[in-house]
Amino acid sequence: MSDVSIEKEWEAIYRENSSMLYGYLVKKTGFDQASDILQESFLKLLQSMKKNRKIENPKAYLFQTARNIISTEYNKNYLAVSTELSVNYEDKKVNVETQMLKKEVNNLIETAKHLLSKSELDLFELRWYMGFTQVEIAVIMEKSERQIRRDIEKIGVKIRNVFNDNGWGADDMEGIEL
Repeated sequence: MSDVSIEKEWEAIYRENSSMLYGYLVKKTGFDQASDILQESFLKLLQSMKKNRKIENPKAYLFQTARNIISTEYNKNYLAVSTELSVNYEDKKVNVETQMLKKEVNNLIETAKHLLSKSELDLFELRWYMGFTQVEIAVIMEKSERQIRRDIEKIGVKIRNVFNDNGWGADDMEGIEL
């Protein structure tokens, strides 16, 4: 494959994945480091492509590369995890009761997240914030799909327990995917 065709393929991958990866990196490291890690991740992808390495899943490759960069180079000095759920309170049609309910759900999820290990928190963010499939998460986290399924179930139990401990029953949790 020529350098021109590799660069065109790389540009297409960049257009398709850069926004999602950047959002993830901002959440994990803050705005200051996200751009640098994004750039380094895409540079590593381009270098691998130029070495004629077959990248089966570029999205998973990029997220795994970014995670590796965070854990090896940035984790100790710069990690400023911001894992708040973003809720759009600007919608004027949403009534006060709905706003209060959303705030309560956010608070309970924040409480539950404190019960999660670092690995579980990463999985939670990849699944519920970023919308990755279990297959994609398995590649990113270098675990089997079966282990990812088990971990997701375990996280769901922890979160449901927090809700249950705070008086939420099954009917109250209808529509909340865990």
